[in-house]
Amino acid sequence: MKKLIALFLGLTVLSCSSEDQLNQDGVSSVDTSASVLDGKVLSFKTEESFVKEYSDLAVLNSDELKNWISSKKLISLFNTSNSSEGIEEDNVPESRVVYSNALKAVLNSDSKVKIAGKTLWLNEFTFYLLSAEDQNKSSEELLQVKNDLPIYGQLAALSKSTQSLTGRNVLPNENRVKTFASAEITVSGGRLRHVIDLFNETIVLNDKIYTSKMYLRTILQYRSCSTWRCTWKEAQNLRTLNSYFCENCNSLAWGGIERISTTSAVSGTQTYLLASWRELPPPYITVYPNFFISGQFTCGVVGGGSFSADLSWY
Repeated sequence: MKKLIALFLGLTVLSCSSEDQLNQDGVSSVDTSASVLDGKVLSFKTEESFVKEYSDLAVLNSDELKNWISSKKLISLFNTSNSSEGIEEDNVPESRVVYSNALKAVLNSDSKVKIAGKTLWLNEFTFYLLSAEDQNKSSEELLQVKNDLPIYGQLAALSKSTQSLTGRNVLPNENRVKTFASAEITVSGGRLRHVIDLFNETIVLNDKIYTSKMYLRTILQYRSCSTWRCTWKEAQNLRTLNSYFCENCNSLAWGGIERISTTSAVSGTQTYLLASWRELPPPYITVYPNFFISGQFTCGVVGGGSFSADLSWY
């Protein structure tokens, strides 16, 4: 009997030990792939882990991103940037810098991130490699020495929306933004307009194309006037959104376009992932087709009024 009890106790201890080891292995595998806060920046072990986490974040909504950022204890660019920057005037500039929420979530408020032990600073469309001497400098200080910093990567190349891109065969798509600003309407005594940004984000690191994604960003703005001038600022009116795109008009490399249809009213700036370019497995060869989109996007303001726009990339 004593032998049976001893055998039972031994098996129990062995079982618990094995379970503990499995749990530790599970935590360890998560720790090695996920980003961690290193001082004031997020740190990723490899470029691949950076791109994977960025891609995972690209499908999250604003509230989910805020929760993720809070869990990382990061002061991110997502929380400190102004969505209406560059579109305050009646005429929206043709060329602007627009980042996805996913990219802003992984960058700190100075647009820095650490990958494979290298501290990178994103300024407009260029990733600069920072030395130990420069990595603690603010964005304002780095601008003074920008021309002396080595370049590590880029967000492809900015092109004007009027430029023909149909013959491009080097990158999956140009990094640019195409904006659709509606005429203003009056809702409950206020003047509103709807601004849609259709944009591409192609990340190149160390001369390698890692990812290319198409996004749609929607902003509702109200007219704000002072004694001297009037500008457009972000409105918080509740609204519903729906897209009516051709969902299967792209090549295999881009796949289908995600449909946007809000099940409940939303407010504030909203960004949606439309499609992701990917390298196809053999026997396919790597191709870099241009992105195609056409169709209508509608915005209905709760309390009255609606906007409609026909979107296209070219």
